[in-house]
Amino acid sequence: EGVLLRNNDPEELGQSYTQSSPSTTWNIAHSLGFTPNVTIVDTEGTVVEGLLEYVSPTQIRATFSEPIAGIAYIS
Repeated sequence: EGVLLRNNDPEELGQSYTQSSPSTTWNIAHSLGFTPNVTIVDTEGTVVEGLLEYVSPTQIRATFSEPIAGIAYIS
């Protein structure tokens, strides 16, 4: 029962990207080897929606209507 994972390596399961200074554009690099899901959370813990553009197999561009800082969870 449940989901069988190949191993418990967090780097294989997902990554995070921190944007420390507020910006309307985040350039997010990852090394997951697939097109991941992205959840972006601002510094107050609120999930934020933006335009996600998969620029290359390892690069995502997130664009927002106003500058924000926070963390992108990539999995």
